[in-house]
Amino acid sequence: MALVDRLKFNGGADDIAWKFPDEGITWGAQLIVAESQEAIFFKGGQCHDLFGPGTYTLKSNNIPLLEKFVNMAFGGDTPFAAEVWFISKRIFQGIGWGTKTPIQIEDPKFGILTNLRAFGVYGIRVADTRVFVKEVIGTQGKTTTESIQDLMLSTIVSDIEEMLSQVVHEQNIDIIRINTQRSKIEEAFKPLLAKKFERFGIAIEQFEIESLNIPQDDPGYQALVKAKAERAAKVEQAMGDKAQMDILGQAYAQKRMLDIGEASAKNEGAGGGMMQAGMGMGMGQMMGNMMGQMNVSGQPAADDPAAKIAKLKGMLDQGLISQDEFNAKKAKILESM
Repeated sequence: MALVDRLKFNGGADDIAWKFPDEGITWGAQLIVAESQEAIFFKGGQCHDLFGPGTYTLKSNNIPLLEKFVNMAFGGDTPFAAEVWFISKRIFQGIGWGTKTPIQIEDPKFGILTNLRAFGVYGIRVADTRVFVKEVIGTQGKTTTESIQDLMLSTIVSDIEEMLSQVVHEQNIDIIRINTQRSKIEEAFKPLLAKKFERFGIAIEQFEIESLNIPQDDPGYQALVKAKAERAAKVEQAMGDKAQMDILGQAYAQKRMLDIGEASAKNEGAGGGMMQAGMGMGMGQMMGNMMGQMNVSGQPAADDPAAKIAKLKGMLDQGLISQDEFNAKKAKILESM
């Protein structure tokens, strides 16, 4: 074992941690720690004395923790064995992450499962050198961004499905439009990931989602598109009925009853007069229920999308808003369904 009287970092620019290659250290040796670095003595599976940037002469009085574990015979002049790790404290950015296989996410509004792919980048910084050396480094000779990526990636991806589902439902995010909500999801993810990485002595300094996408041939995606189209069609129909109500007032109910009567009269072979009368009574009751649900002003509940769109249509007809404003607000109401 070679005796060392000068210890300094000699690793690469991408090394998050670098182990000094020799372990035979003499008392009085010089330890040089560069800016944005820390050096730590490691022996017997335990972290001992920690040094920040600067130049140090190793004596028993400045490595008190390690002194208890080394041979102090011969007046403390005997060389001792210990590992010395140099830890970079700078931020390492642009490390990639991604899902190897699609993850299933349920749309919060329609309850339809879709297959989602996600990828992006993250950045880390060693926040607690002692915890990092003990929990991450282990027996590796050095740790680069590439070697640590496997550990961090498994931590992110193993929990990303659970976290995505949690965020999507808490934020009530439309799965089809999920890629437009990346910034919202990123902000929700950061505190969750911070807790995951804290146990490794690592702080998350960057987390970005570059893409969240659902293949358009995915059955869940196609089912969602169909469900949204059907919902929009119902709103359009309700909007048309509401417009007629606004114009005709109470005459609307009479008009609907006449329409029902005409349809019944044309259906002479479909069960006789009693069945036709029953259908008419049933439709009349439905109309009565619908009218009963309206408030005294003749307007449906304020949070009804059809009511909102009808109100906008009235404002458009009166020249209070432009066609572009009407289209934009109408689209926003439909998207919120």
